[in-house]
Amino acid sequence: MTIIGALVSIVPLIVIALLLPDPGREVLFRIYWIMLAGCFVHLLWILIRNAAPSARPPLLTRDLAMGWALLLPSLFTSFWPGIVGAPLFSVLVGATSVAERIRNRSAAS
Repeated sequence: MTIIGALVSIVPLIVIALLLPDPGREVLFRIYWIMLAGCFVHLLWILIRNAAPSARPPLLTRDLAMGWALLLPSLFTSFWPGIVGAPLFSVLVGATSVAERIRNRSAAS
């Protein structure tokens, strides 16, 4: 829901931004950046609560890996933490799987 909300809200944002004067547009983008940052924090919170991929509910790993999709609204609005953070978040989700496999391999030995 977090990712879909961020992706869908970019269209009305662009339309409203075209109608606003420059000072209003700046405030609008800052509000949107706060919402994008909140999306990243929410995804990170979900990842921390479900750190072990084997203990996650079905399809949660796939949904978390889709965090890269937040790159699009970040690019459209020039939100550089999102431009950097979206791909890194997907790498972090993959790293949890690799870390669990390494941990399981060393525990089995």
